[in-house]
Amino acid sequence: MKDNIYVLLLISMGGLFMLVVSFVLIFIRNQNNLLKKQHQLQQAELAHQQELLKTIIVSQEAERKRIGQDLHDDVGTALSNLRITIEMFNNVATTGSGEFSSTCKYQIDKIVQDVRHISHNLSPPGLELYGFMGTLEDLAEFITATGKLQVNITDNANPVTDKLGANVSLSLYRVFEELLNNTLKHANASLVNIKFDIADDYLLISYHDDGRGIAAADKTKKGMGRQNIESRLGIIGAAYEVNLPGRKGFNMSIRLKTDNI
Repeated sequence: MKDNIYVLLLISMGGLFMLVVSFVLIFIRNQNNLLKKQHQLQQAELAHQQELLKTIIVSQEAERKRIGQDLHDDVGTALSNLRITIEMFNNVATTGSGEFSSTCKYQIDKIVQDVRHISHNLSPPGLELYGFMGTLEDLAEFITATGKLQVNITDNANPVTDKLGANVSLSLYRVFEELLNNTLKHANASLVNIKFDIADDYLLISYHDDGRGIAAADKTKKGMGRQNIESRLGIIGAAYEVNLPGRKGFNMSIRLKTDNI
């Protein structure tokens, strides 16, 4: 009887030991899987951040190139024309000085206008003078006046939009510049609605056009414009979603926590 009890006790202890070992092995395996997934997520996040940084650098270089082309094509050409006009004055009789003066004034005015246009593109002065919403409304009115696109803005978040910081204002303004530019170039749209709301300590922004939308083959692709938008929104900590279910055309929803404003 005692021998049987010892045998049963040894068997029980052995079974308990095997059970404990099994639990330990399962725990170690789960921990390894968890660490592996965390590592994969970290690598994906790092790759995503590197891609955003690359996009910012590429967009900066593209902006510098555009500025250089504008200076060369607009200001450089205007200065060359002014120089030719001045040289031609040597061959004109004194009686033609009035016409010469008018021509020079026209050329100088054009140079001033071109320089002002370039500087405005670099840093919109309206953001400091009129704030974010006033500058965005000016942009909407300018585009609407061209007759190519009707842009409507609804602001139900005045307490927030009137107090946006400089960095947030500039980033959002650049985002809307990019969105409107894409709509004008690619969407074949006639109407854009931009709406601002507040809910649960978030600034909610909705952008919707009635254009052709994004083709199914293009939904997974991110062109330079989309990457620029993502970079701008990432800088200010905003989340976004593109092409909401049940809506036609192109639409984007942006969520920005008011604490980040």
